[in-house]
Amino acid sequence: MSAAASTLTAQAVRIGVDGRPEVIDLGTRESTGAAIRSAIGCRWFDVVRLTRDLDMWITDEGATLADAQVNVTATTIARVHGAIWQPFCGVAVFASHNGEGATVGLSEDVKDALLTGAFYRTSVIR
Repeated sequence: MSAAASTLTAQAVRIGVDGRPEVIDLGTRESTGAAIRSAIGCRWFDVVRLTRDLDMWITDEGATLADAQVNVTATTIARVHGAIWQPFCGVAVFASHNGEGATVGLSEDVKDALLTGAFYRTSVIR
């Protein structure tokens, strides 16, 4: 990894099945995909695009595991923003995307909303 790549920051919020949010940096790994896989703890993952400013990255394997745990907080965030079709299992990572679809860090407002529970107000994250 080059020195320029190692200084890149893309702050995201990781929410474990215990509901506790933490800020992580997706720019510290060799790729965004590697950073997401490491943060979630999986091999296969997918994105749920919730708003123009918010993406939720989840494991594709979570619901199929024998000991699958629903991430109540991540499921609630998704449902507040219209993703009502299923519960989401396992760790979730919330990030944003640029106009070309590449994953980027969260804005301070969105990050703060996720950290403080303000995501329940849909007017905060659009």
